[in-house]
Amino acid sequence: MIFSRPNHRARVFSHVFSGALLAFVLLVSLGGRPAGADEAALREAEALANITAADATMAPILAMMRERLITILTAAGAPSVDEAGKIVDTLLMPEFRAGLPDLKHQIAMIWAGALSAADLRAVTAFYQTPAGQHLLTATPAITGKSIQAGMIWGQKIARDAVQKHADELRKRGIRV
Repeated sequence: MIFSRPNHRARVFSHVFSGALLAFVLLVSLGGRPAGADEAALREAEALANITAADATMAPILAMMRERLITILTAAGAPSVDEAGKIVDTLLMPEFRAGLPDLKHQIAMIWAGALSAADLRAVTAFYQTPAGQHLLTATPAITGKSIQAGMIWGQKIARDAVQKHADELRKRGIRV
């Protein structure tokens, strides 16, 4: 399978880390509120994030990130999956959890840039209805299952595409 050799895994880990670092630098350099976001909209968006329990919705995402980081560290040379898990749990995941308030604020800024304060108040009002409360309760499970389905789908498509185009990939210098 593609990237099955340890040196390829390390190279993939390096690319993933570089991409994440670049995304972080871009996010930090952009800073501030998006164009069109006013203070009232930002306050409403932050209130909406609190009502929707955005932190709870992020829990399944963090769990999947944890598993992926364990896989990456194992491929990058951790002595075992258990040791990779300990590294992820003690060194990396605390950083992700500590950064959640900043992510929540960044997302609130995106919402505030996209919707008016009045629209955000209306959305908040919906979440206070029985249907909105039901949606809030179901969202973490829906999110987790949707992400998992997307990952499984993506892995299958990638695997099938690599198999289908294996000869062409080899011609282009890609080891499969």
